[in-house]
Amino acid sequence: MVEHAAVNRRVASSSLARGAESAAKKPRFFHVVWPLEEDVLVQYVECGPVDTMGYIVADEESANALVIDVPIDGAEPLRRMLQERELTACAIVLTHGHFDHVGEARRLSEDLGVEVWVGTADAPMLEEAQKSMLGLPIVIDSVSPGRLLEEGDVISCGNLRVDVLHVPGHTPGHIALHIPSEGKLFSGDVLFHSSIGRSDLPGGDYDILMRSITEKLLVLPDETVVYPGHGPHTTIGFEKGHNPFVREYLDHF
Repeated sequence: MVEHAAVNRRVASSSLARGAESAAKKPRFFHVVWPLEEDVLVQYVECGPVDTMGYIVADEESANALVIDVPIDGAEPLRRMLQERELTACAIVLTHGHFDHVGEARRLSEDLGVEVWVGTADAPMLEEAQKSMLGLPIVIDSVSPGRLLEEGDVISCGNLRVDVLHVPGHTPGHIALHIPSEGKLFSGDVLFHSSIGRSDLPGGDYDILMRSITEKLLVLPDETVVYPGHGPHTTIGFEKGHNPFVREYLDHF
């Protein structure tokens, strides 16, 4: 356990060290338009002090959308993306309660008139947001979640049907969002391209994290596209075969 925690700290500590220095960085905007027959749009921004991803996943037929995570400096670009596509948000869903994903959730919630939803065990982190700042000199507005999500819940938004997976280990209430019909997974800070989430922060646990990854995520179809909380998208099949942290764990268990 000590060895794994040390490796985990090495993977991510450099990004936290950049926090205060890059808080004023302008967000980068990207979008991915999937084949029209799928009628699903994914757009995203990357912004904030630790380059956090905020996503919009939309059913273009009904013009309804979910917002997934709202990074610091992300509320305005996400709102503008919805407006430009003439999309109506059903809700803001947070993968977990860390400051960089809660970010500007309250501001965007008030702007759009929608609720913020989060995994049950992470709700206290939203209600007392400043307690999860990890020592960084940034102010985050607390927000009261309108819905608490659990394993097996299904989120309906237009024609979208999104399965909620409880994947603790990074935080106790961390969730991933799976859209089986589209082969898409929003993994938050549990699984990244060629890496995994930190487990050395308060509420983290390496063994629980790896069980979440291997028992909940790696059992999905190999072609499932994974959109993480930081960095580029990947696939379940790629991570099974190439993620060094996953391979090390599977080799020992």
